[in-house]
Amino acid sequence: MKNIKFAITLSTMLLASIAVRAETLTLSDSLNIANGSSPQVKKAEAAKDEASWKKVEAYSVFMPRVTVGGSHLLDEKFMLQRVTLGGPPTTIEMIQPYTIWTARAEWMFFDGLANWDRFKSMSYGASAAEKEADWAKFQVSQETKMKFYKALAAIELEKVSYQNVRTLEDHLSRAKAFLKSGAGTSFDVLRVEVQLGEAQSETLNAQDNTVLSRQNLLVGLGVEDSGQQITGELPTPDAQKVANLKKPEKIERLDYQAIADRELASHKAWLAAYKHWIPKFSLFGQADYYNNISKGLTDQDFNNAYSFGVNMTWNVFDGFASSAQAAQADARQVQAQETTRQAKLKTSFDFDFWKRRYMYSAALYKAKTVDVEKAQESVRLATQSFKAGTRTSSEVLDAELDLFRARAGLVNAQVNASEALVNLELALGKEL
Repeated sequence: MKNIKFAITLSTMLLASIAVRAETLTLSDSLNIANGSSPQVKKAEAAKDEASWKKVEAYSVFMPRVTVGGSHLLDEKFMLQRVTLGGPPTTIEMIQPYTIWTARAEWMFFDGLANWDRFKSMSYGASAAEKEADWAKFQVSQETKMKFYKALAAIELEKVSYQNVRTLEDHLSRAKAFLKSGAGTSFDVLRVEVQLGEAQSETLNAQDNTVLSRQNLLVGLGVEDSGQQITGELPTPDAQKVANLKKPEKIERLDYQAIADRELASHKAWLAAYKHWIPKFSLFGQADYYNNISKGLTDQDFNNAYSFGVNMTWNVFDGFASSAQAAQADARQVQAQETTRQAKLKTSFDFDFWKRRYMYSAALYKAKTVDVEKAQESVRLATQSFKAGTRTSSEVLDAELDLFRARAGLVNAQVNASEALVNLELALGKEL
């Protein structure tokens, strides 16, 4: 009996621990969920599959085309042919099969390498889609980090705002008590009431930011809101982490490499489009199994025939449709080239911008850390002086408000540094 009770107790504890874990959401949990359920990642994976099958479709033109078909007449009235055999003209029915089965194979062996260019275009497109899928995973991971850090910062700022409100409420009670005892004035009470009203408004804003930043994270993860609690710590900025970081000579970002592949794909498509005027040659072979004597499907009156030869097609004039398609391919090639150039310029700017932003935010965080320490010491000294009668309650309040502002500034500097680092990693295409 004791063993049963122990097992029940142990099971209850395990279930409770699992429930607690299910209600919390850490950074690693968020990253795992994002990789598994993010709509952006799934969309990129589907695009990669589509591009892969387009490559297969483009390769299929190098293979022979084999078709099989047949027909059987249920009713007929054949065409008539007038013939003269040395006497009066006579009319006979044209000979046509009642039943025929046909197998035909055709293989194009020369088209000016247009199909090869199309295949290379699709190959570059498939490579670009694969890189875009990998980039989508990395991008979603970085965006998830940023949203998670902002959710954590909102929680910390809400805590600071609550502490500020409680401190002001205590000062208001003290100011009213001093007013009743004659040691204070109405000015002190009104001043604290105004500050308390502003602090309560800021608390409502902080609450909204906490809820909205949390929901923004869950939406990015692609999961429903089931009351998950955000847990974790904001990373500590370190300027030395990027101080010696140099701009890479070669851009390693997968999205840029994908854009470069798109440019190559558009160039190959342009080459293929401009070969519409080249004659095309193909080999063909056809075999027929037919019955032009009786109508039965199982009769023994079937004969066979075959043919083998070379086809040549030459698009001499099609109303300028092919020329228009070639011009469109040329315009798409120019667009791809300019997109690549623009991406290269933006990547260079992003690196410089976010590196400087991180360095500034790290320096600001260091300064704010010192400000918090000084503000804490200021509050301690003001409190002691107030108890000794050499400071007023208003001076203590001012010191405490300076401390709350310093704490809020510290959190803001910390989250700004995290945002700059995430974007710097995006600019580089890798984690630091």
